[in-house]
Amino acid sequence: MNLYHIQSNVHGINRVVSFLEDNYIGIAWSGTGDLEQTPPELWKEQLVEHYDLDETELARSLATLHMFANLMQDGDYVLISDDEWTYVGDIGDYYYDDSAGTEEDLICHRRGVTWLGRIPLAELNDKVQALQSDSSILAKFEYPISHAQLDRGLAISVASEAANVPTTVVDEATIQTALHVLREALHSEEEELRIRAATAILQFAKQ
Repeated sequence: MNLYHIQSNVHGINRVVSFLEDNYIGIAWSGTGDLEQTPPELWKEQLVEHYDLDETELARSLATLHMFANLMQDGDYVLISDDEWTYVGDIGDYYYDDSAGTEEDLICHRRGVTWLGRIPLAELNDKVQALQSDSSILAKFEYPISHAQLDRGLAISVASEAANVPTTVVDEATIQTALHVLREALHSEEEELRIRAATAILQFAKQ
């Protein structure tokens, strides 16, 4: 599992609200067409045809397209941020959405995202803050994802937002069995499983 940060300003417009509400992330260069249907060796030709890019910009654009379409994988994590919060999402598959057209201000290159929660910017460790300070449109976390230490901050955030959700009455034996399973999951080698287990336990504790 890898962790990425993606800039939320696309074509000069802040897309945080759109990304969160519509459960996706996206990048520019819609004029290239569907990257899954176009061989990578033709991406440069498409960029040159549709956009006025110098050699440096062209190289960076190709690298971003490659990372977004090929290197990112279903199940990786992504971060976006605004002035106060970092939002953590579980990335889905790449898709190309040109249903509204391919004009320059539209976002056609997309990946679905399941948003897991948000963490105050001040609570991020130095390595994650450095990732978010990267000026690249799309940047990959250079360390194992465990070094991001998202577990506790994310679990508390999700739990606090879910604190007022009504609960269904469940018998005590079932509750204890479920808690035992969740405690075991806290020691899993998979960070996503640990996060979900911690979230569920904290939600229960706040009831």
